[in-house]
Amino acid sequence: MKKRLIGMAGVAMFATVMALGGCGNPEKAVFDREAPSLENADVTLSVNAAKGDTGISDSLFGVFLEDINYASYLLDDNLLANGSFDAITQSKNYAWAASGGAALAIENTDSVFKATAYAGNANRNYAKVTATVNGKLTNSGYTAVPMAVKEGTDYKFTAFIKNPDKALTMTVKITNGSEDFVVGTVEILQESSWVKYERTFTATGTASKNLKFELSFSDAATLCLDGVSFETSDSVCGIKKYVYDAVAELSPKFVRFPGGCIIEGNGAVGEECAYDWKNSVGAAVTGSNAGDDDVPAFSYKINTDGTVKDGAPTYGEAITRKHNPDLWAGSGYYDMDYAIGFYEYFVFAESIGASAVPVLNCGLSCQGGAASKPHGLAGRHNKGVNDYIRDAIDLLDFAKGGTDTKWGKIRASMGHPEPFEMDYLGIGNEQSGKYYTDYYEKFLEDKTFMAAMEKYGVKPIVGNAMHFENCENPLKNQTRGTAGTAAWNYLDDAKVNPDRIIETVAEYGVVDQHYYVNYTELFENAAMYDGYKREGENGYYEVFVGEYSANEGSGRAAGYDKHHANSWITALSEAAMMTGYERNGDVVKLAAYAPMFASLNWDDRQWKVDMMYYTNTEILRTANYYIQQIFMKNQGAYLPTAQAKAEYAADFETQYELPTDANSSAKPKTVDKIYHVESIGENGDVILKIVNASPDTIKTNFALGGVKLKGNAAVTEIACDDWTATNTPEATPVKPESFTIGAFSKNTIGYELKPYSVVVIRVHTK
Repeated sequence: MKKRLIGMAGVAMFATVMALGGCGNPEKAVFDREAPSLENADVTLSVNAAKGDTGISDSLFGVFLEDINYASYLLDDNLLANGSFDAITQSKNYAWAASGGAALAIENTDSVFKATAYAGNANRNYAKVTATVNGKLTNSGYTAVPMAVKEGTDYKFTAFIKNPDKALTMTVKITNGSEDFVVGTVEILQESSWVKYERTFTATGTASKNLKFELSFSDAATLCLDGVSFETSDSVCGIKKYVYDAVAELSPKFVRFPGGCIIEGNGAVGEECAYDWKNSVGAAVTGSNAGDDDVPAFSYKINTDGTVKDGAPTYGEAITRKHNPDLWAGSGYYDMDYAIGFYEYFVFAESIGASAVPVLNCGLSCQGGAASKPHGLAGRHNKGVNDYIRDAIDLLDFAKGGTDTKWGKIRASMGHPEPFEMDYLGIGNEQSGKYYTDYYEKFLEDKTFMAAMEKYGVKPIVGNAMHFENCENPLKNQTRGTAGTAAWNYLDDAKVNPDRIIETVAEYGVVDQHYYVNYTELFENAAMYDGYKREGENGYYEVFVGEYSANEGSGRAAGYDKHHANSWITALSEAAMMTGYERNGDVVKLAAYAPMFASLNWDDRQWKVDMMYYTNTEILRTANYYIQQIFMKNQGAYLPTAQAKAEYAADFETQYELPTDANSSAKPKTVDKIYHVESIGENGDVILKIVNASPDTIKTNFALGGVKLKGNAAVTEIACDDWTATNTPEATPVKPESFTIGAFSKNTIGYELKPYSVVVIRVHTK
């Protein structure tokens, strides 16, 4: 794996450990709190903290950037909706309005692409504008993410314009109707062909409510308009900076994208709503087979300084990306306009030091309910699953291939000559039944696909029907889940690829397990993976927990309330489960909370319980966010020779009944009070993580054998004695606190675990 980037908080904490731990004089070390061994401790956790032979996946904790709850509109740094006039789920002029005598009509006869390789493939609609001196065109932006501007920030205006009538001045504004916050002018030359205009304007004020984008003209004329955008210059990788920062500050080791259900398509919406990764990078259909697809050079005239020039050819820019409807579309506008496509996802993952985990359609639509009407999809060239296999092969070259490959050259032409980091490829999502035999296994049996996977060192991820019952779950005496059963059937049938004979269940693929459950079930199943078979044992396979979180039922049920929508108890349950993931980091290779985003102020959501809630200017970090962060920043590299043994005081009750209330569907359950995992960092640090799920203060001694402690330890603690607490824009009762501890008793650290708390202790030993 490439060297990872870590957030500034992680850097600061690590630097503290190194500076204090390396001083070699514990008696003179400076620390915030003493931590000698405690008398009459409730529990003593004794662990031989020497590095063991079992490694923990170096990509264990990551994130899932799913386009749900309008997340793609949140991510996109363009403030305008439907800038290409190609809306699918609404009228073609959606978000646009004309007033003051101006008029706007949608046409497609003489588009920007008419004389290019994209003719007939890309977004052919454009607006024919009848301009008047007093007329205006306005764009209302995205309802879920309204426009916002910040004083002193630059914004890039772009538009393709054809103006055969006369030269005129166009004024560009961001305004609330009574006050203007961005104002600039563009001199539109008389040109009978399309010209791309680009200008940068600086905001003179800050505003985030009731804003609109406005175009007005100095004279009456008829002109054509397409590809209009208004992008903030402080974005990163095409993503709004405040959103980018919120994800980057987690320090994820991987990014899974873009779905989820949207990669499958839905019979109720239409086959065309299946996510098409080639559309997302501006690919055109140039032949009769999927292998003929290409990203042609797009050439046009450009005006950046008042003169028209021939621009350098571009590849895959936003206007060339053909729209699809989104599976999550309801009565409002929700199109996959691919402004954030696979290229941007890959670049984003790389920029935060994470590997990419893309998910592709297997050729089968969504199986998640009767309304979905699951069926085989035709593919880009009407050749069914074979089209999807070819698309997967091409993606491997796009992500990992050299410039001597067709798609590696395309990636380079888009601006990234070097291959991306990608170790896994998902084929399908939350599927079952005929998915295995008629779709997924066709990929395994394709000689070219498997050769490419082997060439690039990529492992396939096999989809799995969601819910705990579809996981192999020794705690409930289940021997196989859905995907595990399919793997055994494939093995027993002795299906053979000309270059590959499947010999073990592990060769079938990493099993993608999803579960959205009540928080009580996460506490109850935190040790689920302890009983999984290990490498070399019959039936062993690796696990990707592609989606999980504590929810009420499906997470979409009506009547959800704050106690079960990101309350502190749900985050605690996820922390308990994550100790199990890390303790079994040799089997569980990746894990991602889902979903990531939802609107804070707008209740039109497709999923109710999410890691972060957004406005058009800020991100609300939930308790669940901080749990993810504390585990990501403190993931171990190895397990110790053995996990800690617990010795309890004679009068200490090790279990308690979880709290519930009248609004919860949870059944009363008795669970453990504490959950823990011990690991060793790459630098030799001993990393202790412990969850106190109870309302009690628990006096704990950590007795570390096999190592010699040096200096102090760095602690990150999240504690809140109210299990119903939630973070809001007004208050953040659940957040991490970092400090140092010292004055240990030989190799024993004493620590009082606060009620309802999660604590990470990093102990320096070298």
